[in-house]
Amino acid sequence: MNKWNFAHRTLSLTWVLVGFLTFVISLAGYVYYTYQSSKAVIMDDIDNKLRIAAHSANLFVGPAYHDSLTDLSTQEFKARSEQLTKLAQSVGVEYIYAMIYDSPHVRFTASSYTIEDVAKGHLTQFKDIYEEATTSNKGAFRSTTEVFEISTDKWGHFKTIFVPHITPNGQIYLTGADITISHIESQLQDNVTQAVLSASFFFCIALLVAGTYILVYRRTLTTDARTGFANRLALEQDLANAKRAHLSLAIISICELEEIISFYGAGVGDKVIQNVMRYFQNLTTPFKVYRLATSKLVLLCDTPNGEHYLNNLISEFPFSRPILNEPLLYIQLKAGIARGNKGLLLENAFIACRQAQQLHQTTYIYGQQTQKTKLLQESNLAIAKTVQSAFDQHRIIPYFTPRASIKEQKVVQYHCAPRVLTEQGVILKSQAFGEVIKHSRLNSQLTKQMLELCVAQFRKTNVAWSLALTPQDLRDPQMMECITQAINRYPQPNLITFELDEQALISQFNDMTAIISILRAKGVNILVNSRNSGLLTISRVLKMSINAVKLDEKLIEQLADNPQVKGLIKHIGEQCKNSQIALIVSGIKCKAQLEQLADTHITLFEGDYIGAAAPHIKESSTRTMLNETPQAL
Repeated sequence: MNKWNFAHRTLSLTWVLVGFLTFVISLAGYVYYTYQSSKAVIMDDIDNKLRIAAHSANLFVGPAYHDSLTDLSTQEFKARSEQLTKLAQSVGVEYIYAMIYDSPHVRFTASSYTIEDVAKGHLTQFKDIYEEATTSNKGAFRSTTEVFEISTDKWGHFKTIFVPHITPNGQIYLTGADITISHIESQLQDNVTQAVLSASFFFCIALLVAGTYILVYRRTLTTDARTGFANRLALEQDLANAKRAHLSLAIISICELEEIISFYGAGVGDKVIQNVMRYFQNLTTPFKVYRLATSKLVLLCDTPNGEHYLNNLISEFPFSRPILNEPLLYIQLKAGIARGNKGLLLENAFIACRQAQQLHQTTYIYGQQTQKTKLLQESNLAIAKTVQSAFDQHRIIPYFTPRASIKEQKVVQYHCAPRVLTEQGVILKSQAFGEVIKHSRLNSQLTKQMLELCVAQFRKTNVAWSLALTPQDLRDPQMMECITQAINRYPQPNLITFELDEQALISQFNDMTAIISILRAKGVNILVNSRNSGLLTISRVLKMSINAVKLDEKLIEQLADNPQVKGLIKHIGEQCKNSQIALIVSGIKCKAQLEQLADTHITLFEGDYIGAAAPHIKESSTRTMLNETPQAL
């Protein structure tokens, strides 16, 4: 009997230890989650304040201010510092300032100050050196995006933002803001203490009513903490337990929710999605509404023709009424609807939701057309693997398209474009992998390889050549550094032409103008590929410091059928001639097309008539068709 009691007590003690260990582990996890989520919310709020402060500062010390630093008066500096001080007080940050990089020093061009700074006489003066400048601070001058850092200096412990800007005259400067974060740890400690007390309370309740605790715990796993609605886990469980094999499901995306959260905070975002989910919950009972992700929710039903029921339900959402009154907010929804085997519902609905977003439709029902999209996605994935393998195994090869002078009828330049050689020996043109390169963010990697291949091909020759650059290349400081080094080492940079897309130049006119000036100063030529050939767009492009404009081959295709096309080309040619800019046409397939362009001031042409793109340049052909000193643009 004593042995049985001992065994029973041992077993009880074991369960007590297991329960206590479970509590400790759960408490640690809960405290960690509370700490991290609280810290994330606090830091997001701090980041938002810093962004507002730094970007607002540019309104007071913007391009005009920094282009006139050499003539800046003391009164002007003090006035701007006072403005920044008032801005810092209103936004709720410690300091707001502007900086320039005067190698090797970072200098202040304007700065706010605090009451304590005034009392101690620690006011920042014009072009004071910032002795505590960090690597991140200096690196921000070469960045194209905002830079955050946490640092400690003689002014305190701060989180900082640096936002780079460039003036029309090429002056690079930063606007920045600091906010004190020394109080965060104590605030987080309070949250952790509350979390410990809360966890202890629930543990005590669990000891008294174990069954109730289990039910509450299970419900927590299947409930979205921020809205109180069922979450993705609950959806997956309900799909797995559904008695019917064929169901209807809609994924609804709130288009503006992420922007609302970024601008107003997570609390306002939670209210928005809660109101949307309540609206649908009132109409879909007894079916549930699930929160799938930050801005996505799910409706599920098992009625016949459920996809049409869900389509009508979502289409009738009152978009004209505000979803919130304080602040006043309106939203738009995009939804993908799928019906069929429950094992494929989520995947198919995701594809349909993506289609709705791409086609700018409120709803899109998964069907045969969507299946084609799915096949296209699988094809894109296969091409992406092929392209990555080509990068790894050096199977990116250049093809050279000859360009001839219309005056001399001789090849004077080669345009270089990438091809991908597959493992099976198939050559893929850029049309086959261009979108994959774009969506995989491999533009800079491709440009770098092509630049290296072209330099190796032409470095020891007198051949003029061109290579296309993307907007991503020009915005990437590392890529620009690579391009600059290649130009500096090239014996005859005047034989290099970089081709830029017209739309990228127009959409980012000021930034691109500055970058073009930098490249032109290195001695290379700039060509702009015109996509729409609109006279207004061409006129604006010609104001840039460029060497050539190339017209799209689609324009040449219309030459025989549309007499107005020749007049358009001639007018563009006259503008280019007046601006001393070369005009290039592509897609010349026969002599007749070339003769039609005889009096249109065309400088160079390319197309099948002169030669198609090829992986090699024949030396004999080059000698007979090129002048002794090939002309650059």
